[in-house]
Amino acid sequence: MIMPLLISMAIGLTEIGFLVIDYMTVTNAARSGVRTGAAAADTTGADDVILNVVEEDACNLKFGTLTTVIIYKAEPDGSIPVPPGTSVNRYQNTGSLMCGTPGHGLSCTNGCPWTPAMRDRIPPDFDNIGIEVTFTHNSVTGLFPFPTVTWTETAVMQVEPDTRGQQ
Repeated sequence: MIMPLLISMAIGLTEIGFLVIDYMTVTNAARSGVRTGAAAADTTGADDVILNVVEEDACNLKFGTLTTVIIYKAEPDGSIPVPPGTSVNRYQNTGSLMCGTPGHGLSCTNGCPWTPAMRDRIPPDFDNIGIEVTFTHNSVTGLFPFPTVTWTETAVMQVEPDTRGQQ
């Protein structure tokens, strides 16, 4: 009598474990992306470099799918500006992540108005760059009606000062 209950609990814990693994992967991707963005800041092609880093980390998702990446000029509290205006770049997964190869499978969906040239890395008013990564996680075993979960992870960091002597 207890065996079906124990098996059900084991399967449920397995599902939760796989969800946690995917969530940790996306957390890593957001943090790696924002660290790269803080360093790349105003260099040409900074968004491509950020997206490559996020995508490489997201390639480790076992049972989830990267859906969107947002690169934005963070408000003082770290949030995305509302309305987004000219300081939010939204990228959507085109369905073909470029794991292990140059380039990325993310496409800009809003014209990406916040260009790297607009990012302030000259003292004293540094910009804060934020990365928001969204992913969906599907049931692994399919034995129970676990819902598809959509989660978002955000990381914010101050843009690093220009150390190339071009201030």
